[in-house]
Amino acid sequence: MNRAELDSLHTRWRQDLHFSEPVLGRPLQFCSTWGLFSPEKLDDGSLMLLDHIEFRPTDHSIDLGCGYGVLGMTAARECPQGQHLLIDKDFVAVDYARRNCLTNGLSNAEVQLSNGFAHVDPARRFDLVMSNLPAKASKEQHYLYLLDAWQAMNQGGRFYVVTINGLREFMQRTFKEVFGNCQKLKQGKTYTVTMAERD
Repeated sequence: MNRAELDSLHTRWRQDLHFSEPVLGRPLQFCSTWGLFSPEKLDDGSLMLLDHIEFRPTDHSIDLGCGYGVLGMTAARECPQGQHLLIDKDFVAVDYARRNCLTNGLSNAEVQLSNGFAHVDPARRFDLVMSNLPAKASKEQHYLYLLDAWQAMNQGGRFYVVTINGLREFMQRTFKEVFGNCQKLKQGKTYTVTMAERD
């Protein structure tokens, strides 16, 4: 590959990626960039998770590890009477999620830089927690996510996660420890959707 070809690729790869995809039957517009998870299209795990979440119009939700925003954006659209917080520890993800919320006119969604719940207002309470949990996070980090979520959830609140199948048993065991209950909603070839409820 010569210098001109390399320069052309460099210029192209620096440009934002734009695409539209249907989510729960209605399109959303997305902008992303290389370096974010699944930058060119929505990942199968998130789409599988969304198919199994019970959205209620008044839910207040948090998208834990939002990436460029698909879970939190969908909650904001499906739960118009609620307020929705999207958080990620990656400032690039936060920037793109914020842009995507604005592009899609989701005025009931806000995006914040936070390492898990560490920088979320402790007075906020949520009815719905959603996460495409990273497979590479440590056991301690997964426990922190669940323990922090439990403290931030209203009674009757639901925590939905999608994980690779290799984490399925760990998540079920950990949900039962922290929440006292667990439901496996769907297991596919690669991913499992699991939910727990705060009593």
